[in-house]
Amino acid sequence: MNKNITSLPKFGRAAEVRAASFNQKDNSVEVVWTTGATVRRFDWRTDRFYSEVLVVTPSAVRLDRLNAGAPFLNTHSDSDLSDVIGSVVPGSAKLKGGKGIARIRLSNASSDADIVSKIRDGIIRNVSVGYIIHRVEKTENVDGADDEWRVVDWEPLEISAVPIPADAGSQIRKNDDRAQMPCEFVSGTATSRNEAVLARMRCRQRMAGLN
Repeated sequence: MNKNITSLPKFGRAAEVRAASFNQKDNSVEVVWTTGATVRRFDWRTDRFYSEVLVVTPSAVRLDRLNAGAPFLNTHSDSDLSDVIGSVVPGSAKLKGGKGIARIRLSNASSDADIVSKIRDGIIRNVSVGYIIHRVEKTENVDGADDEWRVVDWEPLEISAVPIPADAGSQIRKNDDRAQMPCEFVSGTATSRNEAVLARMRCRQRMAGLN
């Protein structure tokens, strides 16, 4: 397989607030920030669609930033301190049953009261996780099928409250796409659908050996 380093922007995935988990004592709520579901994205560099598969295992997800108290933002805005409406409770981010879970401590500031109230009451239910990708195992298909990007090393940076979950194919970019992060690609070419299936099986077997 070929290897190369490519810069990628920050991406976003839809997630959910568990309003019933609201704890009035510490003004916190639990969120599911990933389920690892496959989404279809578009690669503007190659003018091709691809299927992005997030591997949700301890060896694949870097939780350090979340567990250090990553910000809870208003719709991924990060240009001003007022955009921060809460933070991840340190040490609460974990992986369980193929999902990423964390507890968010919400702001007590009067300026954030309306948003916090809507989250507490279950009116705002949608959140989106912003993350960067460090390593991808890529299966390239040449028969018209979408390529597969199996993300085996990725890092959540922040979680945001959003009115509508981020579109599965959208990308969340910062500063006009200037915030690029290096990502290692391990690529192979599948010349037929059967070979593509076999390549995916080999990727899964390799990942099983890492877990």
